[in-house]
Amino acid sequence: MSQGLFERLYSTEKPFALIDTRERRDYVNGHWFGSTNIALSTLTPQIKKLIPDKALPIHLLDWQDAPSDAAANQLSKLGYSNIVRHKSELAKEFGQGFVKGEFVWSKAFGEVLAHVCGLQEVTPAEYLTDYKHAQFFDVRPTAEYAQFTIPESQSLPNSLLLANMEALKSSSKFALLHCAGRTRSIIGACTLKAAGYSGPYAIFKGGTQAWQLDGLEREFDANRVFAIESDNATPVKAFLQQWNINFSHVDNDNLDSFISANGQQYLIDVSDDAATGQLAEHNIIKISGTNLIQQTDRSIACYHIPVTLFDHGSGSRAAFAAFWLQNMGFRVSVVYVDKAISLSSQSQHHETPTTPYPVLSIEQLLSHREATGTIFDFRTSQSYAQGHLSGSQWRNISEVIADGIQFTDAIIVIGSDLSHATECATLLDEYGATVSGVYSWNHNEIDSTDLQQSDIKSAIDRSALFAGRHHGNQQDSRDYLAWEEDLPEQIDPLLHQTWLRLLGATIG
Repeated sequence: MSQGLFERLYSTEKPFALIDTRERRDYVNGHWFGSTNIALSTLTPQIKKLIPDKALPIHLLDWQDAPSDAAANQLSKLGYSNIVRHKSELAKEFGQGFVKGEFVWSKAFGEVLAHVCGLQEVTPAEYLTDYKHAQFFDVRPTAEYAQFTIPESQSLPNSLLLANMEALKSSSKFALLHCAGRTRSIIGACTLKAAGYSGPYAIFKGGTQAWQLDGLEREFDANRVFAIESDNATPVKAFLQQWNINFSHVDNDNLDSFISANGQQYLIDVSDDAATGQLAEHNIIKISGTNLIQQTDRSIACYHIPVTLFDHGSGSRAAFAAFWLQNMGFRVSVVYVDKAISLSSQSQHHETPTTPYPVLSIEQLLSHREATGTIFDFRTSQSYAQGHLSGSQWRNISEVIADGIQFTDAIIVIGSDLSHATECATLLDEYGATVSGVYSWNHNEIDSTDLQQSDIKSAIDRSALFAGRHHGNQQDSRDYLAWEEDLPEQIDPLLHQTWLRLLGATIG
């Protein structure tokens, strides 16, 4: 049974991954706590990034349908040799480990943390009447701050708080921290508490969503940046020692050998606050330290596996992320490097993929379209919406397999790259389709007159839950904020108790 599965696996303290391969919309609408969503439509690149060790125990939530079978078969083809399928079902109501929403692990942790810290919260009305003297800080990454924020707010990402502690102290002003909702402002304020910050501070309750709910206007394209990066590692290393987090330095000459010796760990570079989970060489994941703690399951899918965080300069970003990962129950260490690990430095050592299908040129693709051929685009709905070949149709591989869609004519498959197109074509082949060719998407090859843009409503590969919360939908904002606060009562008790114990020992 699904209920209690994560708790049973986690309590063994042995490495494992619990994977749900349903598409994002279905996963977000209801899933079992602790599971990581790696959808069938993006399975191969995501599983290679999040679970590079093919011998690691992978526990699959098996929904007893054709897409579940396809996912298990695909993992076996990729060489994953330790797969256990668990018959799964949806619960009748939320709670006891059955939850809804995105990034629930991090969100639930943030709410548990809020209860432990007992933070002061300031509402929009209180801010306008009593706290206009405060310094207002947006603790999201600066790029998100620039998209929209609260007027007069300054950018101070969570990951740079430790590097800016002295600047905060010297201002002697009341510090008011906000994000778009609750989690990151809670994490930011508790970072100040854990670091022993002596000045007055509070969180802005509900963030930009609460601001809008009170009928107030957000600011766009703001550029008031309080945070500075520093090369002075001494104060940050003092925090690492205080928090019992191991740290070391690896120079450029020894970086390759260090990575080779620690290849079974999670290797994450948090030195770029604009990174969103890209994969660099040596299977190093690059993500903002701020968002790693907000969206842990975007970069970590295995439990009881050591995590190494790379950073340079002061190390503020890694120290921040390491402290909170440690309190979430991960074993984590920090490695100082001489400079940021650049995405451009990765030398794509990937083999050129082979395919049993004819690889079409753009001329052949257009000719097929003119000859009334059927062209299906299996890229993400977001990519399709941004630009697709006129006359093509969007499809999601899970939806096609689940619905048993039959193709009476030979079809052309468009994929995000040749590997993706081949994988989709192979799955379609197994379910009776005739694939006459594949095309690796390259919008630069396609004349603008042949490109179209159109959105896909309720696409199965993306969440629609609380989708309007940043776009003026007040009910979505209210529901989202209430959902966050309710999470601690719905997760597995073992994790709730573990987090309370860890937090009580460090900041309680």
